[in-house]
Amino acid sequence: MTDREQLVVIHGSFNATDALCVAASLTGDIKAKVESEIIYPYYCFDARCSVPILTGRQQVTLVCLVDAVNGLGATADSFELKKESVLVEHVLATGVAELTAVDIAHRTVTHHLGSKLRTIAEFNVTMQPRGFIYKGFWVVRTSDARLLVDSTTAGWHPLKLMAA
Repeated sequence: MTDREQLVVIHGSFNATDALCVAASLTGDIKAKVESEIIYPYYCFDARCSVPILTGRQQVTLVCLVDAVNGLGATADSFELKKESVLVEHVLATGVAELTAVDIAHRTVTHHLGSKLRTIAEFNVTMQPRGFIYKGFWVVRTSDARLLVDSTTAGWHPLKLMAA
């Protein structure tokens, strides 16, 4: 009997077969295999910001994701969500508390606005939590490499061959 759970997942355009194709095209190894599937948790926030401009203030809305395992924040483009049934054993455990995630999201959005607008100004930022969302990844092993392949972009990241 398998334990499955319904989660809100960022809709991916790529599946495990596509992940294998990415690995094969990079390494030339047509015998690549999916080692594991990973369902990664994120805190999702809508950030409503009041940004100073020459004629007053402008309202801006951003989406901010905070990695619920490591606590890294990033702004995100819009994405499509769907409910999906996943194996519980593929879901990574969270290591960041929600209050900490709110602080990280606030800093991330403020930094993003300051960098984008190239100004040192006070941004009035209000964080609206959307809850947990998840994103799928695959770990693909070839004869001489391990890759982490993203389900939404098919982007990849090299991993160590052997775990420490």
